[in-house]
Amino acid sequence: MAIRLAVAAVLLLASLAAPATASTVPPLSTALVRTEAVRTVRDVQHLLAHYVDRAEWDAAAALFSANARLDLGAGEVRGRTAIRTALIQHFGAGRSGREGLRAILEMAPVLTLSPDGQSAKGRWHEVGMFGGEGVTTNWTGGIYENEYVLENGEWRISRFAYHPTFAGDFAEGWFNVPEDLPVVPYHYEADKVGAPAHSTAASDAPVPDIPEDLVAARAQRLEDEDAVRNLQYIYGYYADRRMWDDVVDLFGPGGSIAVSDIGIYRGADGIRAVLEREGPAGLAHGDLNDHPILNVVVCVAPDGRTARARGFKFGMTGDNAAKAFWSLTVFDNLFEKSGGVWRIAQVREFPRMRTDHRTSWDQGIQPLPAPARKADGPAPAEPPILVGCAPPKPAQAPLDGSRARAQIEAAAATVAIDNVSDAFANYIDDFEWRDLSRMFSRDGQREAPGIGFYRGPDRIYRMQHGRYGDRRHPRTSIPIHARIQPVIHVAPGGTEAALRTRLLQFNSSARSPGRSGSMMAGIYEDSAVLEDGVWRLSHVEIDHYLQTRSYRDAWTRIPEGLGHRMIPPADKVLRELPPDAPLLGEIYAPYPTVGLMWFHYRNPVSGRKPDYLTPKTAAVMSRAKEPLEP
Repeated sequence: MAIRLAVAAVLLLASLAAPATASTVPPLSTALVRTEAVRTVRDVQHLLAHYVDRAEWDAAAALFSANARLDLGAGEVRGRTAIRTALIQHFGAGRSGREGLRAILEMAPVLTLSPDGQSAKGRWHEVGMFGGEGVTTNWTGGIYENEYVLENGEWRISRFAYHPTFAGDFAEGWFNVPEDLPVVPYHYEADKVGAPAHSTAASDAPVPDIPEDLVAARAQRLEDEDAVRNLQYIYGYYADRRMWDDVVDLFGPGGSIAVSDIGIYRGADGIRAVLEREGPAGLAHGDLNDHPILNVVVCVAPDGRTARARGFKFGMTGDNAAKAFWSLTVFDNLFEKSGGVWRIAQVREFPRMRTDHRTSWDQGIQPLPAPARKADGPAPAEPPILVGCAPPKPAQAPLDGSRARAQIEAAAATVAIDNVSDAFANYIDDFEWRDLSRMFSRDGQREAPGIGFYRGPDRIYRMQHGRYGDRRHPRTSIPIHARIQPVIHVAPGGTEAALRTRLLQFNSSARSPGRSGSMMAGIYEDSAVLEDGVWRLSHVEIDHYLQTRSYRDAWTRIPEGLGHRMIPPADKVLRELPPDAPLLGEIYAPYPTVGLMWFHYRNPVSGRKPDYLTPKTAAVMSRAKEPLEP
């Protein structure tokens, strides 16, 4: 049941491809197939999380190649039968049934495709949440360095290698697994990780013979997939800030929200009623309403007019002065395209758990308040997991080669830019400052929180090393900078892009009295450029909005100004290497004060302008009373 990629035509040789370099352009069909391939690899990993959640172990094992190897920390096993058993043991606590919680949050992928297009590699962060009878390890965290192979026309996992970082129970939180946290070797190089998949083809790779009408249709599908994925992520960002007007704007005229425990609500009023279960529009002082979106798989219908997106919402909600809640919800949403614009047709949510942070999630779901109005009907049953998308219908119009190439290259750019974004975060975790600096363009800017901006790879390296030094030995703590939920807009021309990501940071340390895991959260609004054929970061800027003290308190009882007091010392760097430009945006994590929120885009359906639209033109603090115009 592995996800299927229509690549049979790869085997039909038309001619030999020219070497793909910064100065040569790969054949259109080569660019298409390689771009589809690396995106399909991403979907395979996400599908595993969905099958584990539903305890569909046969389907999970079928995602692996015939002779795949798997090592989850209990020794390597080989072959699908042994892998199925190992998956049940590791993720299902030895039980094959659906009882309990099995949530694996796959984050921050760095994906590279081999020159011949027959294999791929992927690095992932994973956070696991587990519950049920006999489960004592409720939290897990680690890194995968996986391999994938194209087998009988389908992409499958050929090597699954897990490197544990932290683990713990619900009561105390997470702590390091190894006493000295090792650096998991990278499968990629800093200088090349931003290369689009179509540019790394071998010079003798066969050129797929694909009919022009299918090239056009598949190129359009790539564009539609990214539009739907962006729309899903944008929905999440608006909902987290309780921007209810903007959320409602994203729905089509017949839109609805269906939640399994309350029913279906139709129309703008019904949608608003469900949304306001979280609270009225806007965040009040002390509110946290975060629902990071992960494991998203998008499937566009053959006619290109409708689509589905399935994924997870990981909830961290509550109030600084009251309760904090963990939650997990699976969604399987429907979208429709009209007049060239994608809109949400139906949000369909299936809660898995919601619990006070002081109470085990093995308890029953603690539901949100009922909506203020009666449901329009029962919610639909949870649909089967997306297995594969039917191929698109051939395009009716003649192939426009320039348009198709722009669509394909934009789709390849979204993966390459995400690679750079996630590799950048990995290098922060491991104090690899030289490699981190190589993520930037020649005149790229990097914000040093609490200090200012530094321009150019050399000064960025000197700032990072001067402030944080070398990696410590032994390494007893690690902040995991997962940059997730990317909204990527590639500009016309295909050489510049804007990138919004969410920082979901799990901080872990060795077990000791008075210490436990903590978290940080923030929003990056960045930009990237295609330089010498490789995507690099040209501007990196973060607004932190949450800094917790401990796992036990979560996001409650946070004193005003905690974020400011926890900024790393900067006197030496300011004295020896002054910044090139002043700070913009939040100077520190302001929670429980509600920070300002900047966006690089307007509402993609209504065009509504956010209160704070980048680029920023002045330094602001969370206590600013009036919006600043760009």
